Amino acid sequence: MPGVLPGISVSIAQDSVQGNFSIIMAMKSLYVLIVGMAFSMALAGDPTDMDSLFRGNEYSPELDATLRNTSAAQGPAVPAKNSADKKASNELYVLQFEAVGDFDAAQRRRAELSASTGYAIQVVFDAPFYKLRAGGWNNKKAADDKARELSAYNISAFVVKVR
Repeated sequence: MPGVLPGISVSIAQDSVQGNFSIIMAMKSLYVLIVGMAFSMALAGDPTDMDSLFRGNEYSPELDATLRNTSAAQGPAVPAKNSADKKASNELYVLQFEAVGDFDAAQRRRAELSASTGYAIQVVFDAPFYKLRAGGWNNKKAADDKARELSAYNISAFVVKVR
């Protein structure tokens, strides 16, 4: 009698191990099937932004030359002292792109904006924000024109009168 019970328990244990093994293998092959289908659907569909990014087709705006060289197009950023109209000579307008609360985020965003616009972006601390500004124009109309040109490239900026 004692010999029969151990044999039965061993065969039951072997059957349960084999049952668990077959369940694990079935789950593994189902996982491989699902992943394979998802991968084939991803390849068959339209390319996403990430797909084009990995293929080297990332978006890079092409700005016209007047956006990159503001000093040559508009003259000096600081008005001349011998100007006839004192009110017009004291005005200075800049483009403000955004204001962020974190210095590191401001530095990262400054690098991005500088690369996309070609401007030397200045970070100005005006508590509690770091303001990202660029350019310098003697009149508001010229600054508004540049802001409008940048908006065509999905770069938002607004004109700020500095003095």
